[in-house]
Amino acid sequence: MSVLKWALVTGANSGIGLAYVHALAKRDYNIVLVSNQSEDTFKVADVVSSAYPIAVKILIIDLSKTDAAEKVYQFCRESKINIEVLINNAGMFFWHTLSDTEPDKALSMTTLHITTPTMLCRFFGKDMQENQKGYILNATSICAWMPYPTLSIYANSKNYLRNFSRSLYYEMKPFGVKVCHVAPGAVDTALYGLSPKKRKRLRQIHLMLSPEQVAEKGIKGLFKGRRSVVPGTINYLIIALVSICPLWIVDKLKNKWYK
Repeated sequence: MSVLKWALVTGANSGIGLAYVHALAKRDYNIVLVSNQSEDTFKVADVVSSAYPIAVKILIIDLSKTDAAEKVYQFCRESKINIEVLINNAGMFFWHTLSDTEPDKALSMTTLHITTPTMLCRFFGKDMQENQKGYILNATSICAWMPYPTLSIYANSKNYLRNFSRSLYYEMKPFGVKVCHVAPGAVDTALYGLSPKKRKRLRQIHLMLSPEQVAEKGIKGLFKGRRSVVPGTINYLIIALVSICPLWIVDKLKNKWYK
């Protein structure tokens, strides 16, 4: 009798999260869908259950709450589900200076990008360590290399996840647990609020990738034991350029785009 393999994906109702769900389902993983979007998530469960011979569990929860990670872990314990693959994908995005950001919004992003994934890694990572097997993927961004105006919370929360993942990689490696952070650039989702026409144009000139491209590269890198994945060749160039970008250019761009 084969042992059931389970993966947990946060932000599983759309975009890259949904693409991760399909990528894992194709590899015969049963899925725990975690999201705060009830209607969309149940639709995803129906589609995935019909398309693949796997089991699907749903947990509707707001991951921007400080106790969310423990509730997710307890849900899996009570359901007798052993998570082999953890995908910390849930995120939010906005352009604002810190002083223009509502306190509740700032706290939600900080908790969603830092506290919750950290604690999910703590809870599930300990089980993986004891089982001598497991995979953890944390969704970062090339913005982790860009702590620029109007991205003060987003970029630095992603930078935290990037460095956290690198440290965790070495902590978990002796126990057979693989940890990878995936840092895409622009992705064709509704996250940025761009028009379909603009998104199509950005895909055509390869400045924007599809969620499926990002997820497939991320999963392959994770299973191969890579420490990090930056999908899209052009994004390596962008990272190199922003690291040497003079601050006066940053000031000019900020003055032009954010008024």
